[in-house]
Amino acid sequence: MADWHFDDGKYFDASENAVIEAEAELELDFRTVYRPFLNLEITAEAEIELDLTHAVSLDLLRLIPEWHHTQPALTEFVDEVELEVGSWQTSVRDAVKLNNPYVVADREYLKNIAYLIGLNLPPEDDSTEDEIRRNIVQAVDWYKLKGTYKSIDVIALIQKFSVNIYDMYTNDYETFVLQDWFVGGEDENPPGLDSSYYKSPHFGIEVLLNRVYSADSGSGSGGSGGGSVIVTSDSGQGGSTSNLWLSSYLDNFASLVEVTRPVHTVPHYILTLIPKTDEFGHVIEVSGDIETRVFSDWQFTTKYFDISGIEFDDGEIFDSSLTTFINSITTWYLGTGEGDINLDSWTPVTPVLTGTIDTDDITVDDEKITFSFIVPKAIAQDGIRELALYTNSGKLVVGSTFPRIDLDARVEMKVSVEVYKTDLS
Repeated sequence: MADWHFDDGKYFDASENAVIEAEAELELDFRTVYRPFLNLEITAEAEIELDLTHAVSLDLLRLIPEWHHTQPALTEFVDEVELEVGSWQTSVRDAVKLNNPYVVADREYLKNIAYLIGLNLPPEDDSTEDEIRRNIVQAVDWYKLKGTYKSIDVIALIQKFSVNIYDMYTNDYETFVLQDWFVGGEDENPPGLDSSYYKSPHFGIEVLLNRVYSADSGSGSGGSGGGSVIVTSDSGQGGSTSNLWLSSYLDNFASLVEVTRPVHTVPHYILTLIPKTDEFGHVIEVSGDIETRVFSDWQFTTKYFDISGIEFDDGEIFDSSLTTFINSITTWYLGTGEGDINLDSWTPVTPVLTGTIDTDDITVDDEKITFSFIVPKAIAQDGIRELALYTNSGKLVVGSTFPRIDLDARVEMKVSVEVYKTDLS
């Protein structure tokens, strides 16, 4: 057989050829020696280390008296024994490598390794041997993350979603407060939550609606239809070929979260839409092809006399009427819209969803005014593509348009409309 020889180096099968396939990594150490006005010498050194698996070479004739070496029947028998025993010894020696995915070459052994570490491999028809090997090699690192919020971050990254993960606290198991992961002492809560609150087994997965996906991306991001396609060019505001969210996008994401979520916890999915504009009537676009503007009935909130926390000596607050105006913006609606939308000449269509904004959910600071509301989890509605805010007297003050959003009963949608006091154009 090829490459078999006795200890004296004599080859019996010199006419045979064997092909060895190998992979190598090279580490190159570059050094330079500079001699002014003479030359520039570059020296490259490389060290190559080969790890070959081969049959053990044996010479059993050494164990037999030399005067028997001339017997053809005996030498032929010994040759065969050398091959058989050598192959057997090679198998024994390599048994220790059966748990090493880097060196095991047989697909069945790779599957056995995966079974031993509890790894479910994809169907053989859908993966190559190299892909199976990579899955096994990466499994250990994945198991270090599994059961943590970080593992959900990794899944979201693969799905091309921007997410935030939150703990959820409650004091009545009906309303929940999102909090960053918090570790405190016994009976200690995150800042701002009194002792009546406790950490719920629910945790919030907030998906930021800031990416546009193509309508021909199959079953959604990471789904069986080939994965999502992010639109990198302007697809036309509100055009029929772009989406911010489809119900199918959650299917594969939720199934992956289910196998990695922290034990004894329940995921709560939240879609977050954050339109932004300024109070000067400019159409402002943010990531996700989300366009927003204020309309003519908007009143400027910039303080020309009083500033935050400071008023005239007579106690009169010159801007008190502005607070009344801001707190009057309590009605929101979401509509479906049709075709391309130009906010400069936009007329809202009949709303498909509507509700009110609690004044406690209107925040005013030196930088902006924020109106927040939540579309409950139980509400399902396809084709949402526009948003409007009205005063309680029915005046349109803020409008926003965006690519299609489909809601189903598995998700709630949080909307925060930000109106800045400085020019964003």
